[in-house]
Amino acid sequence: MEKISLDKEIILNATEEVIRRFGPEKANISDVAKSLKVSHAALYRYYNGKTDLWKAVTERWLSNLHASSKNILSEDNPADIKLFRLLEEFAEAKRRSSINDPEMFANYLKLAQSSMDVIEKSIEDGINCIKEIIEQGIKEGIFFEEFPHQAAIAVYHATSAFIHPNSFKAHNRKQNIESVINLLIRGLKNPNK
Repeated sequence: MEKISLDKEIILNATEEVIRRFGPEKANISDVAKSLKVSHAALYRYYNGKTDLWKAVTERWLSNLHASSKNILSEDNPADIKLFRLLEEFAEAKRRSSINDPEMFANYLKLAQSSMDVIEKSIEDGINCIKEIIEQGIKEGIFFEEFPHQAAIAVYHATSAFIHPNSFKAHNRKQNIESVINLLIRGLKNPNK
């Protein structure tokens, strides 16, 4: 018998708490039900099992992780400054999370190995943010690019090495990030400006 009124947000909050408490390897849907004081079956009214619930948690976590990136898009800055800030934020967001929220970061890595659809959506969102800034730069006359979407894909892939956990403790990480970003921005710039 349900003791509290459930909705997806309450379930996602509880699931994050359970993952943080037990870790992604040991946490399970029964732990979530127990923390909410509901039956295991009550959760199945909202999610089709652990995989569906863990995907939803990871998707929300990624969205929250990249919220500051979305804020950069609305800044009143020229496109080259925005792009630098955005790419730097992309590189640092996951590294910060691996330090500040290691269980949720581990959950993200686990999901990345088994289910690519949430990860692919996050990549697509990142590419679209870059494309928006490149298009702004074209309008401003800062960037010269005939195919902004393809350029955004290239820029994303060129910087994606910095979102991989193996890069987080690399010597000269910040300098390397800045060098790659500056190189990419120079490549996008209008040669007449």
